[in-house]
Amino acid sequence: MDGLTGVANRRCFDERIRAEWEACQSSGVPFSLIMFDLDYFKMYNDTYGHQPGDRCLREAAGAAAAAVSALKLQGAMVARYGGEEFAVLLPGTDADRALGIAEDVRERIVSLAIPHSGSKASSVVTVSVGVSTLLPAEAISPENAIERADQALYEAKKAGRNCVRMASQTPFC
Repeated sequence: MDGLTGVANRRCFDERIRAEWEACQSSGVPFSLIMFDLDYFKMYNDTYGHQPGDRCLREAAGAAAAAVSALKLQGAMVARYGGEEFAVLLPGTDADRALGIAEDVRERIVSLAIPHSGSKASSVVTVSVGVSTLLPAEAISPENAIERADQALYEAKKAGRNCVRMASQTPFC
């Protein structure tokens, strides 16, 4: 567990993504991954200080974990990926459902209404979210899912932040 946020830590994420990927590959079901980070978080820390910043991270992680645990989806997990970035494993989840879950996570964090006067996206803390869905196969790896979700996350940032973007659905080559 991540000592600050109470969700899984990066080491746990690295172990679980591989195991869940392999299980999805064996079952022939899709694997989805959500990556999100808090918008303008450095500005948050600069404005409010590190202790409020830590509290903000805990609350955002808790909101994401509540959204995911409400699904009762086997193998689903929220992890702190690094700094203010989080990942959500969604084994056996198709693209449409993953997008819905990503939007729920985004809305839950916004609804915390944590003031953020340093943000250019909103007066409250928001997140940018990237989603990737792949059908695991021998030629691709969990790292491909991470890369695609991360790319979609940056597309959300370029689109103005506080939104969800899905990685291109073009077949992976």
